[in-house]
Amino acid sequence: MLAGLALAGLANGPTAQAAQLHVRPVIIELKAPAAASKLVLTNRGRTPITAQVRLFRWTQKNGRDVLERTRMVVASPPLLKMRPGRDYIVRIVRLAKIPVQGEETYRLLVDEIPEKKLKGSGVVFALRYSIPVFFQQPGATPPRISWQAFSRKGRLILRASNAGQLHERISGLKLTLPGGRTKTLYPGLAGYVLGKSVRQWVAKVSVRKGATLTIRGQGNNGPFAAKVRVR
Repeated sequence: MLAGLALAGLANGPTAQAAQLHVRPVIIELKAPAAASKLVLTNRGRTPITAQVRLFRWTQKNGRDVLERTRMVVASPPLLKMRPGRDYIVRIVRLAKIPVQGEETYRLLVDEIPEKKLKGSGVVFALRYSIPVFFQQPGATPPRISWQAFSRKGRLILRASNAGQLHERISGLKLTLPGGRTKTLYPGLAGYVLGKSVRQWVAKVSVRKGATLTIRGQGNNGPFAAKVRVR
């Protein structure tokens, strides 16, 4: 099991832009009965590279992202030797025979493996793309987010609960604190709140219990603002 893996922003960071390996698309969404998609990998460098592709079931437990190995969805081929200037196709196929209930969520990890590695270092990844993969049931209920805030030992815990079946993508997460001061927590992607799940963020912000603050950001359907009392 891989718990607490840093997922946000891996597919679009500055390192990815400068690397040889480029991947598209950076998010995959399929509505049943569709059960297959493809990923295009490109070597934009001048030397050959090796890419490894793995799929994990993605859930959220105790407010954190958790990745677990799965056989319900596969990626083929799982390992590619890529020549410069060429495109390579990786097929993503859901093998499970049972119908999708609400939304199934996965993470597709694409690692660029250096040709040369330090002696005794084992496998070293030069770059990692982490791509969300969603299989959705037609008519699944949209995300419905409620927010809470907790003060714990000089830190502020923000908790988003999703009562819907589909995920909510959160970006531009910021706070309006008592007195009107604004603090930006994540100027870009903050993360996802999966269907019927809870996601939380911890910020180094000291706010007394009983105070009221406003949580702002961008969701699937545009900007949102939620006023909450700190517990």
